Amino acid sequence: MPYFEFADKRLVMGVYQCSNERCRKYSIGSLTAPNGRNLSSLLAEEPQHWEPTTVRRPDFPDVPDEIAETAAEAHACLSIGAPRGAVALARAVVESSAKAKGITVRGIAAKIDEMSSRGLIRELTKTTAHAIRLAGNEVAHGDIGQVPIPQDEAEVVVRFMDSFLEEVFQHPAKLQQLQDSMAERRQQ
Repeated sequence: MPYFEFADKRLVMGVYQCSNERCRKYSIGSLTAPNGRNLSSLLAEEPQHWEPTTVRRPDFPDVPDEIAETAAEAHACLSIGAPRGAVALARAVVESSAKAKGITVRGIAAKIDEMSSRGLIRELTKTTAHAIRLAGNEVAHGDIGQVPIPQDEAEVVVRFMDSFLEEVFQHPAKLQQLQDSMAERRQQ
C-alpha cells in the first residue's frame, strides 16, 4: 500500500473495490498513524477513513427506470458532498417526470403548471416542484462560482424531489395495486 511519511506520522492509503455486484466501484481507505508502526498491525488496529463516504442510493419503485436512476444519483451526490449535482439532478427528475406523463409543452415551468392542470400533482406539490426548478436553474443557468448551494439546502431540494416522485408515480401505483387486489378478491 502506498504511504506518505511526514515528520512524525505517515498517511497510508489503499484502493478497495466494493464487493456488491451492483456496485463494483472503487473507494479509497486512508489512515494516519505514527511513523515506525508495522503496516499490517496498523491496518488491523486503526480505523480507516473512506472516500467516498457512504453513498446513499435509495430505490424508487414504480418510477420509470431512467428517472429512478437519476433520483438515486441525486441522493448519491448528496452523500458525497456534491450539492450542486444533487440539485441539478433533482430538477432533471421533475422535468423528465412531466415528459414521462406525456406533457410536451415547452419549458419546465410550463410542464409543472400543466401537471397541476391535469391533476397529476396538487397545488402544494406544484409549488414544491417550482422550488426544485428554481434551485436547479441557479445551478444550470447561473455563474457556477457565484452560486453556492449549501448542503442543507440541497438536502431539502432532494427531499422535495422524493415527495414529488411519491405523488406522481409511487402513490398512484400503490392505490392501483390496492384496487386491483380488492377487485381480484371480489371476483373470487
